Amino acid sequence: MTKISRIMSTNVPTLKKEAKVSDAAKLMANKSHNCVVVVESGKPIGIVTKSDIVKNLVSKKVNFKGKITGIMSSPVTAININTKLEKANKIIDTKHFGQYPVVENDKLVGLAAENNVVHATNDNITFHRNLQNAVLILFVVFEFFIFILYRYLVDYFSFLR
Repeated sequence: MTKISRIMSTNVPTLKKEAKVSDAAKLMANKSHNCVVVVESGKPIGIVTKSDIVKNLVSKKVNFKGKITGIMSSPVTAININTKLEKANKIIDTKHFGQYPVVENDKLVGLAAENNVVHATNDNITFHRNLQNAVLILFVVFEFFIFILYRYLVDYFSFLR
């Protein structure tokens, strides 16, 4: 079965906990990322999304010069790099986040989006359904030929009587 490592993005925008909110906003504006992972010694300790920045700026809880730790979500729900998609899907169903840091030995190695996990899971289900349908069709065709050919085979093989 497919592991999370096959669908994760390895180009993860990161900042250290000393960074400012403006640094996160600039990083997300310059790249097409919806979040920034806050790391300490390579380990993810928080995550900041575009909506976190907007909510906190509008509510005036923090300004652009404030530290990123003031708006980050922590602790982070990380997914191990060897996690299978089914387990990742269960984590997504319980946590309801959009982005999940992927870790190996507690170090950040990638980022998995909820949409990517769901689409990959659906692709696997579709593949297995198509495979089942093909096997069913082959079985029906085989049965049909046996039914038709039985009359003729009985004449040649006496043990079929």
